[in-house]
Amino acid sequence: MKATKHVDEPRTSRRKGRREARKAVQENQRGPFSRTQHELRIRLSRADLVIVSLLFIVSLALFVYRLGVPSWYEYDEVYHAFTAEQYLLGNPEAFTYYSRPLPPAISYTWNHPPLGLWLIASGIETFGNTSFGWRLPSALFGSAGAALAYLLGLYLARSRPVGVLTSTLLLASGLYLVQSRVGTLDIFEAVFLMGALLCFHLFLTSPLDKLRWPLVGTGILLGLGIATKWDGAYPAVLVGLVVLSRLWKLYEECEGRRPKPYLLRALNEQLVLAPLALVVLPMVIYILAYTGFFVSGHSWGEFVRQQQAMFRYHSELRATHPYSSPFWSWPLDLRGVRYSGAHGHGIVMRTYALGNPLVFWALLPAVVWVCYTWYRERHPALPVLSIGFFGQWLPWMLVPRIAFLYHFLPALPFGCLAVAVVLRRLWRSGEWRRVPAVAYVGLVVAAFCFFYPIYTSLPLSPHAFGLRMWLPGWR
Repeated sequence: MKATKHVDEPRTSRRKGRREARKAVQENQRGPFSRTQHELRIRLSRADLVIVSLLFIVSLALFVYRLGVPSWYEYDEVYHAFTAEQYLLGNPEAFTYYSRPLPPAISYTWNHPPLGLWLIASGIETFGNTSFGWRLPSALFGSAGAALAYLLGLYLARSRPVGVLTSTLLLASGLYLVQSRVGTLDIFEAVFLMGALLCFHLFLTSPLDKLRWPLVGTGILLGLGIATKWDGAYPAVLVGLVVLSRLWKLYEECEGRRPKPYLLRALNEQLVLAPLALVVLPMVIYILAYTGFFVSGHSWGEFVRQQQAMFRYHSELRATHPYSSPFWSWPLDLRGVRYSGAHGHGIVMRTYALGNPLVFWALLPAVVWVCYTWYRERHPALPVLSIGFFGQWLPWMLVPRIAFLYHFLPALPFGCLAVAVVLRRLWRSGEWRRVPAVAYVGLVVAAFCFFYPIYTSLPLSPHAFGLRMWLPGWR
């Protein structure tokens, strides 16, 4: 009898603890403007800082290996890396849409804001106009993004194992590796938006007297994302709507005959802070990104016409491309993008922007299940997960121009987070459910190693290359 009691009590205690934890979260959510609300976030420990540092170092080593291969411009580097070099040379035509025609192999990038191009230029300035130089900023940002993915899992799911799994799945997703090793804009935008939504989660889960800096951080990082690529505006709009909804609820709390003074103070502060942080601050950052544009002699009127030309480009572009794909196909990993290729003497060397199918095919089911589960649990991270995945993917259905798999990159970390949450729940269920969780992670890592040569242009025999072309759309 004593042995039985010794076994059963911990299980009962764990179940009771989980029920009490869920109840505490629900109580906090029922009174989101309570003055005594406990913070729903955890504080970083020394172990967390060690994990973040290790993830950055390991990721950087993964990205930097053979970073200069191939040594020529790869895919959109003919636009982005070339224009970044022209910025450093002080060429005023590099900033404008009406510049003189260039040879067919290169072109200026005027159809995106210049912040990401300046980041590429920083690598060229430091390491020279070489493939390593124009790709290193992407590798550094990709490494920072892997560390941020850990923090997303840590804060949103309140679980260190989920954080480690999120970062691992992101690194093994294939597409993230490729975009961290090419001198284009997408990895910068993805990391800025990852940071913005992490700050937004801190805003949503903090007491009323600690909202200022999370909201300011959200605005700064959204501004940096939009100053890199315009599609950063999609999550920015959704964040703004959530903040408006929160303000409205706070207003209703203050509507009674005797509203509590601390609620009135919070309402007045947020009515001023929200537009400053989410509208004025991003606009200032966006304009500051054009400092080189103005310094090179262009006027405010030219700046306005530049924005109009950019809008016409993205709304009226009807060009075709053999590697374009519709938005709905991205989680299915149906069509990758070939960035570079060389073959001869029985060797094939190609770089494909392609997802690890074992990660990609799990994304959408995992996000749907986690969103449904968190909705039932009234989980505070639900808005951020929804905006991070659906809010950065589904708006592409409204975009008339052609699109590519790499446009899915900003949503990818949040899909990996959802898969990590599912795996953690399977593990905590115990018994036989741990087997598929461990097997899945092992298969993901094995698949990543298998596809690694076509992510990094490693030489393969034609037969070995053909074995990695699982779907017709991958070629």
